[in-house]
Amino acid sequence: MTGHEPDSAGPRPSREAPALDVHSCPLEGFRVVEASAGTGKTWNICGLVLRLLLERGIELRRILVVTFTNAATAELRERVRQRLIEAATLLDGAPAGSDPLVPRLLQALRGRGLDDALLRARVELALAGFDEAAILTIHGFCQRALAEAVDGE
Repeated sequence: MTGHEPDSAGPRPSREAPALDVHSCPLEGFRVVEASAGTGKTWNICGLVLRLLLERGIELRRILVVTFTNAATAELRERVRQRLIEAATLLDGAPAGSDPLVPRLLQALRGRGLDDALLRARVELALAGFDEAAILTIHGFCQRALAEAVDGE
């Protein structure tokens, strides 16, 4: 994944590698989003998480997002929460902001036959369970995995 953090139009590709198209890349399997600072990683990860939540109906607690630093984790958690709130307000009829991520995603999902009531229910479920979201640092993930393994014994 390459590109720059969006001012309003999403990441812009660089010359090193093709840009990740968050709206059309496959959602199956594992995804690694790796790039230099300021290239749009957080924007793209938010988009992937939203697609999993809204398009696939996967519960937020079943999605694992791992990053390196506490600051990156905090930013990512906040940005995912903001995108969910934005989706809720758009589904309630509010006008779109300058970032096309959520409006474009909602438009695509509506085009696939998902109705606003279903999308709104999925957003509400994600927001209600947001504290359980597994958006963690590497060491936070390891601590959680070890705690679960010990509890399971």
